Amino acid sequence: MLRKGIVLVALLAMAISLFAAVAFQVSTPSQLIGGPAASGRVGDYILQNSAIKVLIGAKDNFHGYMKSGGNILDASLADVNNDLFDEVHTYYGWPKQAMYTKIFVKDDGKKTGNAVIEAVGYKSDMPSVKIDTTYTLSGNANYVVIRTSLTNTSDKDVGPFVFGDAAFFGYARPFLYGNGFSFKNFNSPLVGGVGDGVSYGFTTTQVDPASGKMRPVHIAYIYSDPEILPKTVLKAGQTITYEREFVVAPTLSDVEKTVFDLRNISYSTLKGKIVDTFGNTVPFVKLVVKDDKGLTVSETRTNAAGEYTLYLQNGNYSLNVEQAGYVMPAKSFAVTASGNLPTYIVNYVKKNSFVWPVYLTNISTNSVYVNLKTLLPSQITVKYAKSTDYEKNNTFDKSVSESAPEVYHHIMLQNLEPNTRYSYMVVSKDPLTGTMESKVFSFVTTPTDDSLKDFSFVVYGDTRTFQLRNKLVCDAIAKDPSHPRLVFNIGDLTMDGRVLANWDRFFWAIHNLAANVPYYPILGNHEYNSSYFYDAFPLPKGGGTDEEEWYSFNYGPVHFVVLDADVILMEKDAAKMQEQTDWLVKDLKANKDAKFKVVIFHQPFWTNTTSETGNPELVKYWKDVFEKYGVNIVFNGHYHAYERFEVNGVTYITTAGGGAPMYQLKPKDKWWPFTVKSIADIHHYTVIHVEGNKMVITVKGVLKQINDKQENAFKPYSGILDQFTIESH
Repeated sequence: MLRKGIVLVALLAMAISLFAAVAFQVSTPSQLIGGPAASGRVGDYILQNSAIKVLIGAKDNFHGYMKSGGNILDASLADVNNDLFDEVHTYYGWPKQAMYTKIFVKDDGKKTGNAVIEAVGYKSDMPSVKIDTTYTLSGNANYVVIRTSLTNTSDKDVGPFVFGDAAFFGYARPFLYGNGFSFKNFNSPLVGGVGDGVSYGFTTTQVDPASGKMRPVHIAYIYSDPEILPKTVLKAGQTITYEREFVVAPTLSDVEKTVFDLRNISYSTLKGKIVDTFGNTVPFVKLVVKDDKGLTVSETRTNAAGEYTLYLQNGNYSLNVEQAGYVMPAKSFAVTASGNLPTYIVNYVKKNSFVWPVYLTNISTNSVYVNLKTLLPSQITVKYAKSTDYEKNNTFDKSVSESAPEVYHHIMLQNLEPNTRYSYMVVSKDPLTGTMESKVFSFVTTPTDDSLKDFSFVVYGDTRTFQLRNKLVCDAIAKDPSHPRLVFNIGDLTMDGRVLANWDRFFWAIHNLAANVPYYPILGNHEYNSSYFYDAFPLPKGGGTDEEEWYSFNYGPVHFVVLDADVILMEKDAAKMQEQTDWLVKDLKANKDAKFKVVIFHQPFWTNTTSETGNPELVKYWKDVFEKYGVNIVFNGHYHAYERFEVNGVTYITTAGGGAPMYQLKPKDKWWPFTVKSIADIHHYTVIHVEGNKMVITVKGVLKQINDKQENAFKPYSGILDQFTIESH
């Protein structure tokens, strides 16, 4: 089978060298596009030339907010399997879209050089509106032309509705030309996604008959919905066609050049070089261009020789290196014509720092992970000792050192004793800035099954958006008199898990807590199953991505199970969801004798918050499993409130008060009938004290929200929101 795959890949490469572009149905996994966001399967369709590869899902391959296949799922450069793109689907006002019933290769490109894949179907809310979409890749173009026609086969006019797409850029950071990385309700020639090694763009060459000019791309909802035509009535028997171009290129600057060329926008080409203070060229560093108002207008990277190229319209700009470890004051320049910029010099930072301050994960009876991220590559040593010995002698008698300098650090301390407090500190050394030390912290290892009579753990979460509020909640947990042994964050740790800077702020917020108490994260929808999540957290082995997407472990008499609800809610991957559910059943069976079984995942089954009802898809998969296998309590988040439900012997807690804007509640007469309590506007955390055959659950308020739009619009709050006891089964 492997030999067959190699031959097919070789034949495909030969075909691409002979013909300008090819289209084919995937017959072997070796033909698929790889990368962290890849979701292609055998049976899907690919357009490929010497520049790019784009995958269109078969009828049954769709996820997220899609309702059918026939849409773009993966996209990468031809020579690099690095798909960072999530998905795009035709869109006619939320949640209306195309339901494609037939997908096929219309032209394989072997005769014409133009490869075409076609998808045929109907409008999801109006079966009488027929939809036909073609995806065309020509020559060595780095863009696919998407052309969609809607035909009203009824005898009545329908609409008005918009004509466009819902685009989700996955690991690539959404960008709008003329508005940078933060935008809403805006018109532009380009909406894009900026990734590390590959970037994407949407534009259109559709001409407005009234003005004779190309239409802009209109952004209707934050980053997601590039619309090509405004709200339009589709008359009886009428056909309306709209066209857009999906661009794939190495950098944002390259995407912009393609869009400028397609839309006949004048620009200048500028070339330059970056060197360090020793005269050495600086390869592969990120360069950011801002206009005279401080708005980001372009990004690129130097090549192996330290050279770069920019494509800019005439105007005044500044150029800066944004790369960890380098310092270059912004260089101002004016663009009036194509030419060369001076060679710019960068310096090294004079002091290293803990970008992600020290935090603990994945503790056991004899080990723990000490984690951090440094600005510059450095070699980390963790010094540690039993706390009783350290307090007596003020010295550490053990240490573990990394073998080579790194930026991400995960140091495992091993051969520890169970249920024992250890003190530790981190020492960082790098050749440029010398030595840096942390404070002294401590942790307690996991007990053996029968050695711990009582202990506490904390569940909280939805810390995205307002990390200052997260910090204050974490600081309160760190000072809690229960001295929690573990902390779980129920998901939505950051606003966008694909943006590295968001993680910097998150780890700043949790540091005072997580440096002393092992911190266990759960994937939320705002993590987007990002690679940064897995880079950050060594976790117990379970299943899914990196075998850490869902996992379980025991702590004393408690069996903890962590799940990923987005497998079905966002990815719409029924096969993977069944795999997770099968794993869950097997795990609960294997731990049937545990005194307490605690399950944690992000989205809850039910809610009483405004405009929300819950997630019946999850109920279908997991509710009966929880009841059958004796789960005591389930913790969730997602709906920013505190809520408690009691159903068939299982307690369900939503504890989403970690920092995100708090939601409001429906009137009580519209609450779920099995509601015990629902509370809005209070940032909080939940302490679970395990003692003998009971759990005492106490929900503690920390802040009262005054305004959900401003981070500092809160006032201190001290009070018990809820308290109750659960007996073991």
